[in-house]
Amino acid sequence: MIYYFAYGSNLHPLRLTERVASANLVGTAQVSGYQLKFHKLGQDDSAKCNLFYTGNTRDTVHGAIYTLATAHKDDLDKYEGKGMGYTDSQIEIPHAERTIHCFTYLAQETYIVDSLQPFHWYKQLVLQGAHYLQFPDSYLSDIEAVVSIKDPHNARCNLHQDLLTRMTKQRRRFDSGKPGENT
Repeated sequence: MIYYFAYGSNLHPLRLTERVASANLVGTAQVSGYQLKFHKLGQDDSAKCNLFYTGNTRDTVHGAIYTLATAHKDDLDKYEGKGMGYTDSQIEIPHAERTIHCFTYLAQETYIVDSLQPFHWYKQLVLQGAHYLQFPDSYLSDIEAVVSIKDPHNARCNLHQDLLTRMTKQRRRFDSGKPGENT
């Protein structure tokens, strides 16, 4: 098993397990010295998330630590576009009074375009995951404030809207406190 730090559209367990069946949520964590930016040029020409290094300890990104089978990393690399805008990097994440060595995806400098905006559905994937993981309200507000645009590709939009609907239902079951229904 290897550790993965998710901070964008893979935050929600439903999203990630549909991509990588062996993914298992360990818990949430935050990393200092980084900002969450929606400025990585995606393969669909919209903005995707990036864990942008600032070095300022007041900057913090919330995320989720997952384990996944080493054999499944190549699958996640393909979904994330490793080598086509993202590189995988090692990062040390403080969690439960220890440090976990995780891999995560960082935008390649040549793929950073500050003027890009994410599609509505992409922003909602990030927001749904952040809600599910109960990140602070101020962090949720920052994500909500990101300007997003309509996806002109209806089939892709509908596919992601279906996923968002399933994530919302799962969140409602989680919020209702019924054990075993939120995984």
